[in-house]
Amino acid sequence: MTPSPARSRAASKRKYRRFLVNQPALVSCAAVPGLVWTARIHDVSRRGMQLILEHPARLDSEILIQWSNREISGRVRYQQQRGAQYRVGVALANCCDTLLVELLARETVVLRRIDHEVASSSTLLRHKIREMANALESASRASEIKSRFLASVSHEFRTPLNGIIGFSELLYDGKAGPVTANQQEYLSDILGCSRHLLTLINQVLDLTKIESGKMDFQYETLDVAALVEEVKEGVQALAGRKRIALQAECDPRVDKVQADAARLRQVLFNYLSNALKFTPEGGSVVVRVLPESPGAYRVVVEDTGVGIRAEDLSRLFIEFGQLGKARAAGSGTGLGLAITRQIVEKQGGRVGVESTVGNGSRFWAVLPVNPNAA
Repeated sequence: MTPSPARSRAASKRKYRRFLVNQPALVSCAAVPGLVWTARIHDVSRRGMQLILEHPARLDSEILIQWSNREISGRVRYQQQRGAQYRVGVALANCCDTLLVELLARETVVLRRIDHEVASSSTLLRHKIREMANALESASRASEIKSRFLASVSHEFRTPLNGIIGFSELLYDGKAGPVTANQQEYLSDILGCSRHLLTLINQVLDLTKIESGKMDFQYETLDVAALVEEVKEGVQALAGRKRIALQAECDPRVDKVQADAARLRQVLFNYLSNALKFTPEGGSVVVRVLPESPGAYRVVVEDTGVGIRAEDLSRLFIEFGQLGKARAAGSGTGLGLAITRQIVEKQGGRVGVESTVGNGSRFWAVLPVNPNAA
């Protein structure tokens, strides 16, 4: 039975299957004794091979190839230049079965070594992944314990601290009896330190809520202009002590919004207190509320303060990210802006800042008009 053409072609391909070699060799011609060309064997089959020469060379039909401690005779079938390569096809005088067997055996050894290295690397990688997973689990447990501890301790601190503030206010106001001017000054210092400490404790509590994912928002319809005016009045005393002109400008297009009153008040207070803290006497601070898009509004607090260096801007909204010389005048933990960012982003908004050293800063927050829809 005569084999089909397709089977004949398949058998021919198996018979003359090429194996990639990519190994160096030397080529010489009997017609040009003493002249040797450096070549690279590209591939080999049972009856032929393809050479790539470093430089173009017109070889005679009969050539001798020195490769792998062997001398192989052959006849040039073609010579052609492909781009920068000069290729020579060679028909071998003798069958290279033995050489191919050695070549395959050598390649098998290499492949086995690679397979062993891959297996070793895979085992090491699995070990590293297990170590990282265990470390992550330990860190998560430690973070959870830390958050519970901070929340518990903060509550324990806040209860007696409120008592200290309350009794100090009674003494300061003279409701528990007359006090001298010096005593009233001391009581004022006690109240200032106590309120500052209470602010820090509240910030730590907010941070633990954020880390544990327990920060909730109670949305209601708010008059933004009224809320801004309320916060402005709350910081007016600080502005007055430093003779800072404090203004509020609310665009009438931003009227009623859905927001958590306490959290929006916290964002405004953090921005305003930060601006007042770093604005020198006689400066100015402006808070603006502007429409951002049909579904969002922008809150901007602009000051004429000391400004911030460009390389420090990326650290502003990070926990404990207080800056160096540019913020040397301030005190606190550096949590206020970080908490502001978390409050805004958890409602689908974003925060940012633009500043130039010596020319003040512009802190802004973009919030959705309806966070539930966003």
